[in-house]
Amino acid sequence: MEVFIAYLEAGIVSGSIYSLIGIGMNLLLVVSHVFLFAYGEIVVMSMYMAWLIHKITGSFLLAFVGAGAVSMILTLLVEPLLRGLREKRLLTETLVITIAFAMILTDIMSQHLNAGLPIAFPKNIVGGGWDISFGLIRVTGADVYVVVASVILMISLVYFLFKTKQGKGLRAIAHNIQAARLLGIPLRKYTLLSFAIAGLLSGLTALLFILTIGVATPTLGEHVTFKGMAVMMLGGMGSLKGAVVGGYILGLIECMVRGYFIGDWVDAIAMGCVMIVIIVKPGGLFGAAHEHS
Repeated sequence: MEVFIAYLEAGIVSGSIYSLIGIGMNLLLVVSHVFLFAYGEIVVMSMYMAWLIHKITGSFLLAFVGAGAVSMILTLLVEPLLRGLREKRLLTETLVITIAFAMILTDIMSQHLNAGLPIAFPKNIVGGGWDISFGLIRVTGADVYVVVASVILMISLVYFLFKTKQGKGLRAIAHNIQAARLLGIPLRKYTLLSFAIAGLLSGLTALLFILTIGVATPTLGEHVTFKGMAVMMLGGMGSLKGAVVGGYILGLIECMVRGYFIGDWVDAIAMGCVMIVIIVKPGGLFGAAHEHS
């Protein structure tokens, strides 16, 4: 039973991070009709910048603030690149631009940052600085910070979307962009807002990765984006509720497979489960795109 609880705890931690990734990507999809293939690369670039700032200054606070700033800047930088294509509904071209942006970020990390070698954060920050063990169950400070931060962010986002003027505007655009335009909602302003929120979420995701895994490589971004896609397809493309549920389901499946199966079957079995969901319910567990409740 202790082993099962240990894997369950690890799955909740992984699922918390996956949910944040899925929420950020889904938010851009429902509001801006953008599938940001560079989302994972932005997360990892933020980790690289945090590592670089800490190496120069020795300050974790400056490193974390720098990571958040870089993620916001990079995400907002994408918006004007896509603006004309989005307004013309050129979805394929928009997708290609985001893929190209991801490739550029990967090349920058692999060619110009730390000579393309993996980066590692100091041991005194990875794991959150403390841990508690109960037999085979080990809970680190990072585990607690990840789950608490994720829950607070999700609750805050729900409050923002349903209780504030700006959040209601984003929901109106997601539900019917033509009606939102007729109501006088400034589409460009609110689109920028959606990118800013996604940038904030990507920066926070970078910080959680620093606390939990503590290492990064130039190709890690592809893995992050891949997990975000899986979460979106599992929960439902465009469903923020689906992103939360899908993230936790994927995290739990991966940790249970890692614990109970011999060999590296994690991605195969996890993606097999996603395939089954897509086949049985093509819209995902919580419906098709634009269902953002």
